[in-house]
Amino acid sequence: MKRYNRLLLNSPLFSSLKEGELDHILGCLGAKDRKFSSNQMIIREAEQVDHVGVVLSGRVQIISDDALGNRSINFKLGPGELFGHVAATKMATVSPVSVMSEESSHILFLNFHNLVAPCGKACHFHSQVIENMMNVLAERNLMMNRKLSILSKRSIREKLLAYLAWQSHDTQSKEFTIPFNRDELADYLSVNRSALSRELSKMISEGYFSNERSYFRLNGKALA
Repeated sequence: MKRYNRLLLNSPLFSSLKEGELDHILGCLGAKDRKFSSNQMIIREAEQVDHVGVVLSGRVQIISDDALGNRSINFKLGPGELFGHVAATKMATVSPVSVMSEESSHILFLNFHNLVAPCGKACHFHSQVIENMMNVLAERNLMMNRKLSILSKRSIREKLLAYLAWQSHDTQSKEFTIPFNRDELADYLSVNRSALSRELSKMISEGYFSNERSYFRLNGKALA
């Protein structure tokens, strides 16, 4: 695990900790690691859970399925990012979402009961980790609110423009690469895949943007 110390120290959860403090807190949190193959389910929606996960390598998807089996990708997480903390902060035992590896991934699991309650030693850095987790939760809530705002748009075009506007805002550029392929983008926007492809083609021909796979370059009409 030592080889991941630099990654962990730069991660949102362990920000502001020193290496010696990190080693100590990982012991307090009962840290265990596990590797997953591509497209392997890590946590299933409504599954009993008692841990949070930190991505050490690879990439995972946070996904939701409706009653009809339609899947929606909420977002993707890469090295250093955290999942499972919503259940941890609520002291719940059931996951509200599924987590699946998008590629071969190495995950660090932490006991969330130990995470949210300072240990008997009252380590100041344990309190820092709890504060960090609250910050991660607040940021994740913003991401979900953003998605809800996008999904509230009526048409595929409006949803797509809203999503691309946020991507441009985040990257501070009119050129960017999104984290989704076309099928995944349709899942994220909760729209039909064929309908999305048709709308993308129309918008390209109308001069809104140029697009190649996951790369977009916005033009004046999209930025208006």
